[in-house]
Amino acid sequence: MGISFVIVSFGIGHLNMQSSMAMNFLGIDASSENISLCFSTGDKIILDFNKRISFGSSKIVFILQQYLKRKLFDLKKIDCLLVGRGPGSFTGLRVSYAVIKAFSLALNIPVIAVGSFFSMAYNFKDSEEKIAVVTDARKGLIYAAAFCRKKNSLIMEHKEQLISLDEFINKRKDHFFVTYDAHLRKKALEIFPRLRFYSDDIWPNAAAMVQQAKQYYSKGAFTPLEKLEPLYLHPKTCQIRSS
Repeated sequence: MGISFVIVSFGIGHLNMQSSMAMNFLGIDASSENISLCFSTGDKIILDFNKRISFGSSKIVFILQQYLKRKLFDLKKIDCLLVGRGPGSFTGLRVSYAVIKAFSLALNIPVIAVGSFFSMAYNFKDSEEKIAVVTDARKGLIYAAAFCRKKNSLIMEHKEQLISLDEFINKRKDHFFVTYDAHLRKKALEIFPRLRFYSDDIWPNAAAMVQQAKQYYSKGAFTPLEKLEPLYLHPKTCQIRSS
């Protein structure tokens, strides 16, 4: 399987759009402490908001309202909505999904859900052959996923999983690692000094979601609202479950 998308046809109105038209995307990722919002038209990024905010997910609607008042973009002109599906913050994912669902229902706009880890790995797709993303899941476990580059595309090598840091690294020592949890990076390098680990924090990014979602939009492939659920990983089974 490739990256984390759930794909089906959404509606004939969007499927019949001319491919030559500039596509307008609004994306939200609130799976981490970093709130990421993006609006793009064609190949141009109009809004690229990324900020760590206390209780940030509760302020998503307020932030969007401020940009709407400035007429930075028009909700009625959006062709597709994007949402980071996690794994990550339970509250952040719930809020971002509620906002996206509300916009989709009110404006009849299709949605594409993108794995949040994919947007973190996307930053390195042109420089690294294999990329591993890890974040702290608490209780001695991490959320982790692995990606590889094939031609010019970033492909999910192994879907998101709940696992111990040692076990995951032992299987991926040849990968380039990224995280937004500095203490994980420090711990990993103490145990595996030769591990290639990016020195700065990398956060989920809505603008990176847009770049990958374009090809799915062009095919009329969207995530149906009845299947639009955050990605939660549970320690008892280590399996992905719907909420």
